[in-house]
Order: sequence, then C-alpha cells, then structure tokens
Amino acid sequence: MTFAEKLKSIRKQAGMSQKTNYLKKYIISSYILVWALIIFVAGSASLVFHAPPVIMWIVRNLIAWSPTYLLLIGWKHFRPYETRTAFVKRCFSGKVKPFLLLLSFALTLGISVLSLFLYSIMMGKPMLSYINLGTTALPLSIFLSLTSGPTGEELGWRGFMREEFNKKHGFLRSSVFQGLVWCFWHTLLWMVDSEFTDWRAIPYVISNIVVITAITVLMNIFLERYNNLIYSVLLHFGFNILYVFLDADIGFFVILTVLYLVITPIAVFVRNKTIVRLLEKEQ
Repeated sequence: MTFAEKLKSIRKQAGMSQKTNYLKKYIISSYILVWALIIFVAGSASLVFHAPPVIMWIVRNLIAWSPTYLLLIGWKHFRPYETRTAFVKRCFSGKVKPFLLLLSFALTLGISVLSLFLYSIMMGKPMLSYINLGTTALPLSIFLSLTSGPTGEELGWRGFMREEFNKKHGFLRSSVFQGLVWCFWHTLLWMVDSEFTDWRAIPYVISNIVVITAITVLMNIFLERYNNLIYSVLLHFGFNILYVFLDADIGFFVILTVLYLVITPIAVFVRNKTIVRLLEKEQ
C-alpha cells in the first residue's frame, strides 16, 4: 500500500471529509504568516529599532523558519490524521549516502560558481572581484546561511507540501507547482530586500521563478529516490551560500537562469531513463 493509499484509509476510518483541502489551507496560511512577519517584525527591527546587519540577519532567519513553525504548531489543521512524530520520521527515513550528500551540495553551488565564472569572463573581471566577505565573520556567515532557509523551510516545502502535491499530480507537474508556491512565497522580499528596483527587477523576478522552480525539480529527483530531507537541505544550502558574499549585477542572474534551463531538463531526462531501466529489471 502506498503512502497516499494509507492516508486515504486513515481519513476514511476517521470519518473525515475527502473535500478538505489541507494543502490549500497550508499554502494560504504560510503566505499570510511570512508577509505579516516581514512587515511587522522585520519592518519594525529595521525602521523603528535600526537593528545592525547581524541582528537583521538573525531576524530574517527566524522568519525563514515560518513554514516549519506554521506546520508544527498548526499541525491538527493541516494533517489531523497523522502524528507529528510519524511525519518527521518519514521525512528523514531515506538512506543517507555520503557521495550523494556531497553531490547535492555541489550541484547547486557548482551551477552558481559556473554562472559567476561565465559572468566574470563576460565582464572582463576576476571572479573574486564579485565576492564581498563583508564585516561578519566567515564562520558566522556560513552558520547563519545554513540555519536560514535550508534548515528552516524544508520540512514545510519538501516535507508536507511535496507529499500533498504528489498525491494529486505526477512528478514533473507536482515539482513545478511546488516550485511556484515556494517561489512566490518570496514575493514581498523581492520588493523590500532587493537592490534591483529599476528595469532589472523584471529579469530578476523571472530568474527567481525559473531558478527556484528548477531547484525544486532537482530536489525532488533526489527525494524521490532517497526520501530524506537532508538532501534538499544541502541543495538549498549549496544554492544560498554564494549569495551571502555575492556582489554581481543582473547579468549574473540571466546566466544563472539559462544554465538551470539547460541542466534541469537533462536531469529530468536522466531520471526518466533511470526509472525505465529499473522497471525493466523488475519485469
């Protein structure tokens, strides 16, 4: 019996309405919560209390954890037919293979580094000229980057949301829907936390839509084979870490978008061929 069939059986035994859209409730609630936190918490910290950069970074990290807060605190509203413990155990139940962990981190980091390399060639400047270590100590920067979205968002997006979308749609369609929800969850941040406020805002938003959706597809390829959120955490971290130090113009994001449009379909093709081979072996 598949996980979706088990959930259907549990719902039936509990006498629950099959019409209840728990996913919709979660998505709407997550948007409302994050926008409220950005406006009232981050806004107050910045505009009223004039918090220094490190404090603002900590505030942003706390906000990044909102999908997890929402899911665990409001659990009975989103998954009333299962315990939190059972859900969390399942999210980390897959095999952990050191090589694949390294690959998951290196994949997204490598695409970003390649984008920066190509951008530096295009601009005729060294790659390191686009890296700004800032005033925060390097170990602290890495720690704050890891404890932001990579560890704060995955239980909600690739844990709960992925399972709910997978019950209704096939792999690719489910991945695209997940990516779009995750992407537009950042909408308010594009307006208040981006330096691209002129015409560059258009390619920047397009880049976010394409890249975040593509990363979701790549995450789900790993999670489909090995259902353990550690893989998506490292993919997320590999993507985020460079941007802590990056100081590049919109051309970098254009190149990044093109690379993801090339690499992601190749990854999906390889995934499909692998599934076909596995099915042939079982026959």
